Amino acid sequence: MNLRFYASMGVAIAALTVGFILLFDVQQNKENPGIWIQNTQPNCNNSLLEDYDEFYKLNPELSESSKEGLKNNLEIIIKNHYEKQGLTILNLEIELRENYNNFCSGCGCLDWKILSLQIPENQLDLIPEDEVWQIN
Repeated sequence: MNLRFYASMGVAIAALTVGFILLFDVQQNKENPGIWIQNTQPNCNNSLLEDYDEFYKLNPELSESSKEGLKNNLEIIIKNHYEKQGLTILNLEIELRENYNNFCSGCGCLDWKILSLQIPENQLDLIPEDEVWQIN
């Protein structure tokens, strides 16, 4: 009987600990919701194109998606790309050009009308210097 009691207490203490950690994390996000940055120019960025190619090699069935599906795929690719660089993406919004087809006709890089990322303010220095971002 004592063994069950101690096991139950251990589970309860673990649950409370996890709950407090999650509550603390939520509170931190409310206090520091992050900063929005915006890019209105396509990124002529080979590493982003590499991530794009890798995504479709791993998920070839997604290449025949609708325009909305392609937008969702692009959001996943962009989010994964910047998270690999150490940025925490709190939120991502992308507005595509009316005649969107994934690539810029001028240089072949990934294309969009407006790309907005919400990141923690203390991570602004992690944004690659060769990319054109504006703080909103």
